[in-house]
This record gives sequence, C-alpha cells and structure tokens, in this order.
Amino acid sequence: MRALAIVLLFASSLAGDVHAHNRSESYSHWHLMETAATGTVTIPLREVMLLYQLLDRPDTPPRTLFHEHLVDNVTVSADGAPCALADSNVLQAASGFVRVEVSFDCGTAEPDILEFFAMYEAAPSHAHYAKLHRDGLQLGESLFTNATTSWNFANVAAGANYSFGAFLAIGVEHIAGGIDHIAFLVGLLLIAGTIGRSIVAVTGFTLGHSISLAAAVLGYVHADSQLVEAFIGFTVALVAVEYFLLQRTDTMRFALMSLVVAWLTGLTAIQLDFLSVRAGYSYLGFGVFAACYLLAASTPLMKEGTRATWLLFIATCCFGLVHGFGFAGFLMDTGLLGTSLFIPLFGFNLGVELGQLIIVAISLGAGTLLRRHMPQVLPQMVAAGLCGIGVFWFLSRTLT
Repeated sequence: MRALAIVLLFASSLAGDVHAHNRSESYSHWHLMETAATGTVTIPLREVMLLYQLLDRPDTPPRTLFHEHLVDNVTVSADGAPCALADSNVLQAASGFVRVEVSFDCGTAEPDILEFFAMYEAAPSHAHYAKLHRDGLQLGESLFTNATTSWNFANVAAGANYSFGAFLAIGVEHIAGGIDHIAFLVGLLLIAGTIGRSIVAVTGFTLGHSISLAAAVLGYVHADSQLVEAFIGFTVALVAVEYFLLQRTDTMRFALMSLVVAWLTGLTAIQLDFLSVRAGYSYLGFGVFAACYLLAASTPLMKEGTRATWLLFIATCCFGLVHGFGFAGFLMDTGLLGTSLFIPLFGFNLGVELGQLIIVAISLGAGTLLRRHMPQVLPQMVAAGLCGIGVFWFLSRTLT
C-alpha cells in the first residue's frame, strides 16, 4: 500500500490543472426574443486570470480582458448566418466573479445556434453551462466543453437536456485534475497500511463527501468555499502527520501543535481582514477536531482491531464531509441549482467515485510491481512532502 501511495503521488505531480476541486468553469443564461438573443455570462475571477497567460496584456483589468475575450469567442446564428453583435457590457457581479452581457440581433430570422469558444485556449478542460429562456420560462440547459462548442436550439424543443454521461465524464475529469484530492488519497493509503483498511478508509471518505455534496447542492447546508478549500489542505497535512505518529509515543506534542497552527492561522487571517470573526470560529473548531483525532488515533486500543477500523471509518467520513463541500462548490458556482438537479448531481457524484476507483485500481497494479524496489525511506519522504504541501495550501488559501 505504501508503494501504491508513491505511485499516486507521482500521478498527482503530472496533473496539469492545479485548481484543486475548483475545476475551470463558467455559466450563462440566454434569453430569446423574436429575432434576438441576449446572454449573461458569469465566470469566477480566478479563471479570468488564466487569460493573462494566453494574452500579452498585463495592464488590462481582468473584467475588461474577459469582456473583450468573450465578444471574440461567442456567436449566435440564425438560418446559417451569424447574427450581428448589438451590444455588450460588463455588469455588476458578486465578489470574486465577473459578469458580461452580450446581445445579438439576427435581423428577420429567429436565432437557432449558440457557439461558445471562450477560455478553451487558456484552460482546455474548461466547462461552460448554459440555460435557455423564453418569455420567462426555462426551455433547456446544455454543457459546453472543448469538444462540444455548439448548441442547436432545435434540440431543446426535442427535449434535449443535461446528459448523464456528460456529467459522469466531468466528475471523472474533476478527480483527475484535483491534486489535493489525490494527495489526500495518498495520505489515506499511507496510514491504512493494508488493502482491507484501505477499503474501509475509501468507503468512509466516499460516504462523507457524498452526504455533504448532496446537502450543499440541494441547499440544506451552505459552506464558505474559501474555508472549505483551506481545510481540505489541512486534512492533507493531518493524515501525513498521523503517518509519522504510527510508531511514536509523543502524540500530545503534535496534537497541540496542530491545534496551535489552526488557531494562529485563523487569528492572523482575522487581524489581516482575510476572515471575519465569525469565520474564524471554524478554525477554532477544526483545530480541536485535529488535536482530538491525532490523540485518538495514537491510543493503543485504536491502533489495531475493531475499534481501530471503526475509528478509521468515522475519521475518513468526517474528512469526506469537508472534501464534499469542495466538490459541491464546483456545481454551485456554475449556477446549476434549480430544475433538473438529480441528473447533474447523481452523474457528477458517480463520476467522482468512478474516477477515484480508476486512480486506485491503476496505481495498485503499478504499486505492486514497485514494492520490492522501493527504498524504505521513500514513504517518510512522501509523508513529509504531503505535510508541507498541505500546510502550504492551508495557509495560502486562508491568507488570500
């Protein structure tokens, strides 16, 4: 299992998209009139920053940059002819987002095709979700990717809607690009030690993030995305610390250290106005959880036997709750709340699980081959690296 963890860590280092659970995405609402179409496109500001790597315009404000990029990369057609761009504006948006409105005049014909090419050069895995409206009623929804850039409105009348297969694929790709999720899986495999305990750990983690993903997307629970992403980093560091404590007895010192790191980080963020006082209480609670978890995991009765298995299951379920809110942030940011939620939610969650199983299965075979050739010091090096990158994610995501 340690060899398997090494393989997973190597695979995560090859991932091209380092935005953790926040896959590159945007969404839009399109309103059809008789011979015109108006769309409002919303995108997280962090995704707009990718355009600076593509376009050599460092002095252009991000909202202006995306406005111009969108105008050049979205078209509406009617009867095979492109419609004229009638107007475009940057609108007010929530903090951390950019909204642009574009209007097209199709003359005497009714608009029938939308083509969306924005962001794909900067982020090939970008996903765009569009909703179509007429006379205040929602007609349909569609998913745009680098491979599917066109939407024929005639299909809406035929009952086309979200594709289960499309969201299944998005869920798989989401895991493949989620470096912090893969890093956490590495930590779980390190502390599990055996295939049986690994199954227990992955099962608990799956149950936890399935519950929080569904609860958040369905609107029963609301989580701050900044806090969620920071705590995901903390969980990576925490399981790495637990690996080092498996053969040690001075657990209290490390438990208190994790408590202090969480508290001091929260207090610092409050003082620097990165967090509100109310949000800072979550750092207090998470620090207490981390300390209690390390203390419980190190007790003799919890290192083997049924109690140890149940502790591992409960702990990974709790960790899964945190990661699930990260997955939910992806669906919620894209504006998919509302009608036809079951298909995107079920498809995306199933894709997440499938992607997770694929990663573990492939790495298990490779890890078995490498087991005899792996230096004994390598697992310690991997755990140290996980701890370092987990702390980095925790601090950087809090203090931004």
